[in-house]
Amino acid sequence: MTTAPTSPVAVVNGVDVSAVAAAVEACPAVAGLLVGPRGGPATYLPGQQVGGVRVRPHTVEIAIRARWGVPAAEVAEQIRHALRALAPGRRVDVVIADLTDPPPAGPAVRKATQWKQ
Repeated sequence: MTTAPTSPVAVVNGVDVSAVAAAVEACPAVAGLLVGPRGGPATYLPGQQVGGVRVRPHTVEIAIRARWGVPAAEVAEQIRHALRALAPGRRVDVVIADLTDPPPAGPAVRKATQWKQ
Protein backbone atom coordinates (compact mmCIF):
# COMPACT_ATOMS: atom_id res chain seq x y z
CA MET A 1 0.00 0.00 0.00
CA THR A 2 1.28 3.46 -0.83
CA THR A 3 0.32 6.72 0.76
CA ALA A 4 0.20 10.10 -0.87
CA PRO A 5 2.82 12.58 0.30
CA THR A 6 1.54 15.24 2.70
CA SER A 7 2.93 18.03 0.53
CA PRO A 8 3.64 18.07 -3.18
CA VAL A 9 7.24 17.67 -4.26
CA ALA A 10 8.42 20.91 -5.81
CA VAL A 11 10.94 19.88 -8.47
CA VAL A 12 12.10 22.42 -11.05
CA ASN A 13 14.77 21.47 -13.60
CA GLY A 14 15.58 18.40 -11.52
CA VAL A 15 16.04 20.33 -8.26
CA ASP A 16 13.73 19.96 -5.25
CA VAL A 17 13.03 23.62 -4.48
CA SER A 18 11.52 22.90 -1.05
CA ALA A 19 14.62 20.95 -0.03
CA VAL A 20 16.82 23.80 -1.27
CA ALA A 21 14.84 26.32 0.78
CA ALA A 22 15.04 24.14 3.91
CA ALA A 23 18.79 23.58 3.49
CA VAL A 24 19.45 27.32 3.07
CA GLU A 25 17.33 28.23 6.09
CA ALA A 26 19.24 25.66 8.17
CA CYS A 27 22.54 27.47 7.58
CA PRO A 28 23.70 29.19 10.79
CA ALA A 29 24.51 32.46 8.97
CA VAL A 30 21.07 32.70 7.36
CA ALA A 31 18.20 34.46 9.13
CA GLY A 32 15.75 33.67 6.32
CA LEU A 33 14.99 33.65 2.62
CA LEU A 34 13.82 36.91 1.04
CA VAL A 35 11.83 38.15 -1.89
CA GLY A 36 12.56 41.81 -2.45
CA PRO A 37 9.98 44.52 -3.05
CA ARG A 38 10.81 44.51 -6.75
CA GLY A 39 10.39 40.82 -7.13
CA GLY A 40 13.73 39.12 -6.27
CA PRO A 41 14.12 35.42 -6.95
CA ALA A 42 11.17 33.15 -6.35
CA THR A 43 9.82 29.88 -7.64
CA TYR A 44 6.13 29.79 -8.47
CA LEU A 45 4.43 26.42 -8.23
CA PRO A 46 0.79 25.35 -8.25
CA GLY A 47 -0.65 26.67 -5.01
CA GLN A 48 2.60 27.89 -3.53
CA GLN A 49 5.53 30.25 -3.91
CA VAL A 50 9.02 29.54 -2.64
CA GLY A 51 10.50 32.96 -2.05
CA GLY A 52 14.22 33.54 -2.26
CA VAL A 53 14.92 30.55 -4.54
CA ARG A 54 15.07 30.50 -8.33
CA VAL A 55 16.25 27.42 -10.22
CA ARG A 56 17.49 27.73 -13.76
CA PRO A 57 19.07 25.08 -15.99
CA HIS A 58 22.65 25.89 -14.92
CA THR A 59 22.24 28.05 -11.81
CA VAL A 60 20.40 28.36 -8.53
CA GLU A 61 19.83 31.89 -7.25
CA ILE A 62 19.30 32.40 -3.54
CA ALA A 63 18.29 35.67 -1.83
CA ILE A 64 18.64 35.80 1.94
CA ARG A 65 18.73 37.88 5.06
CA ALA A 66 22.09 37.17 6.68
CA ARG A 67 22.99 37.34 10.33
CA TRP A 68 24.93 40.40 11.47
CA GLY A 69 28.68 39.94 11.86
CA VAL A 70 29.16 36.97 9.52
CA PRO A 71 31.44 37.76 6.57
CA ALA A 72 29.68 37.57 3.20
CA ALA A 73 32.14 34.98 1.90
CA GLU A 74 31.32 32.71 4.85
CA VAL A 75 27.57 33.13 4.30
CA ALA A 76 27.95 32.17 0.64
CA GLU A 77 30.19 29.21 1.46
CA GLN A 78 27.69 27.83 4.00
CA ILE A 79 24.90 28.03 1.43
CA ARG A 80 26.96 26.53 -1.40
CA HIS A 81 28.07 23.69 0.85
CA ALA A 82 24.45 23.01 1.91
CA LEU A 83 23.31 22.90 -1.73
CA ARG A 84 26.18 20.86 -3.14
CA ALA A 85 24.21 17.58 -3.05
CA LEU A 86 20.83 19.15 -3.87
CA ALA A 87 21.91 21.06 -6.99
CA PRO A 88 24.96 19.20 -8.30
CA GLY A 89 26.79 20.82 -11.19
CA ARG A 90 24.94 24.10 -10.86
CA ARG A 91 26.47 27.44 -9.96
CA VAL A 92 24.90 28.86 -6.80
CA ASP A 93 24.50 32.63 -6.81
CA VAL A 94 23.92 34.13 -3.36
CA VAL A 95 22.33 37.56 -2.92
CA ILE A 96 22.58 39.00 0.58
CA ALA A 97 19.56 41.27 0.37
CA ASP A 98 19.41 42.27 4.04
CA LEU A 99 21.12 41.85 7.40
CA THR A 100 19.73 41.28 10.86
CA ASP A 101 20.14 44.11 13.31
CA PRO A 102 23.42 44.18 15.25
CA PRO A 103 23.23 42.89 18.80
CA PRO A 104 22.46 45.56 21.36
CA ALA A 105 25.49 47.34 22.72
CA GLY A 106 26.50 46.75 26.30
CA PRO A 107 25.79 49.33 28.96
CA ALA A 108 27.05 52.69 27.93
CA VAL A 109 30.07 53.78 29.84
CA ARG A 110 30.09 57.50 30.34
CA LYS A 111 32.46 59.62 32.26
CA ALA A 112 30.84 61.89 34.72
CA THR A 113 31.71 65.46 33.99
CA GLN A 114 31.17 68.45 36.14
CA TRP A 115 29.97 71.50 34.40
CA LYS A 116 31.43 74.72 35.70
CA GLN A 117 29.70 77.84 34.78
